[in-house]
Amino acid sequence: MPPVFRPLLVVSALLALAGPTAADSLSDRRASKDSATVADIEVACGKLDKENCAIVAPEINAKTVPVGVRLKPLESKGSVESLNGLCDGDIQIAIVQADVLARRAAKPDCAGKVVGLGSPLYPYQGFMVVREETREDKFGDMIGALKPGAVLRVAAGGAGSGGEATLRAVLANAPEWKQLIDIQPDSSATALNKLRDREIDAFFVMDGPKSPLLQEVRETLDPKTKKRVFKFVDLRPSERLLAVTFNGRPLYATATLESGWFSAIKSISTPAVIAIRDDYYRAQLGLAAKIRQAAEDALPAIAAKAGARPNWRDDFERR
Repeated sequence: MPPVFRPLLVVSALLALAGPTAADSLSDRRASKDSATVADIEVACGKLDKENCAIVAPEINAKTVPVGVRLKPLESKGSVESLNGLCDGDIQIAIVQADVLARRAAKPDCAGKVVGLGSPLYPYQGFMVVREETREDKFGDMIGALKPGAVLRVAAGGAGSGGEATLRAVLANAPEWKQLIDIQPDSSATALNKLRDREIDAFFVMDGPKSPLLQEVRETLDPKTKKRVFKFVDLRPSERLLAVTFNGRPLYATATLESGWFSAIKSISTPAVIAIRDDYYRAQLGLAAKIRQAAEDALPAIAAKAGARPNWRDDFERR
């Protein structure tokens, strides 16, 4: 090769190395820049396929990522574990049941450490699942039908679940029931199998109106009769529970699970809310304001995807 061409080849090679690759684009470059400027904040939110992780966090992120904040879902066993993590400083933000937040924040080891951020997000509803052939349509009637010395075996989710916490709150306000209920810490899959096999009498869960678990409950059919295997029974909150408030809002409401021609199955409800450590909130006022505003802007989308009725928030308006 003539010597005169060698410098040109060297310069060409250097330009190729310095310039963008064929795969580079303005969109890639902007995405890389945006990714580097977005602050990721872990948020404890229960199972990754549940509403808190799969609906609430993404809908908030759609509003906050453009302004530099992204919630990164961190799986937990439920609202109880999420709040224990908040109280102990293992996490800064969580999406939890309001009733679990109210009780945990009132305990001495957590008092003043955790506060609610913004408005209710969507309603958790209590579903008491029993076998279809159960004669009673109300949980209270099931207790009333017990033989002397018998108890109702009720699964309420694994340790740290919001379902167990809410059920214990119901029983605390109905002391005549407390000694007649044996709460068992079975997860949803285990509980439904045990219920089908008559190893337990009922399964209680706090969940969103359109959760995959509830669809499974509604759609499970006996292969021989083609009839439903499970049904819901009535477990509406007492007047005493309906009078309880937290941050000026009612903590519980009555939800309609299923409507019939002459009656409806009703149950207890409490909202999902954002909980944040108070010291983190005070140190990051701007960031907290972005998350609160984003959640407020995303409320219609969150409610629609969670299956909430349009006016559900009326039950939890400030008093």
